[in-house]
Amino acid sequence: MHKVSQQTIQTAQKHAQELLEQGKAVKELGESLQTDDQTSHQQGKRIEDCGESIQKQAQKVKDLTKRLAEDGSTEVFTEAVQEHVNITQTHIEAIKEFQKTLPFPTINRSSKECE
Repeated sequence: MHKVSQQTIQTAQKHAQELLEQGKAVKELGESLQTDDQTSHQQGKRIEDCGESIQKQAQKVKDLTKRLAEDGSTEVFTEAVQEHVNITQTHIEAIKEFQKTLPFPTINRSSKECE
């Protein structure tokens, strides 16, 4: 069975913490937008929801990296990487919502709701 290197595990743990902080920042941005007009309020709520989703997903990554530190399995590492992909997709959705609050048109204004 292949094992993940200690350096990779440490990098994954550091990155999981950064993802938690990123989720917090996205959530706070969403909260701040909710004090503006109705349109910004709606986008702000969606962005806040994305931030909360990012935080939940990042916590799962953090938990997975703890497991990874214990056994170093490539299966756990793969699961952590997939969660990171999910976080990136959620972050993209938050960016699309933020673009809707900008005073100029954007190329793609469609967005799905965050979980």
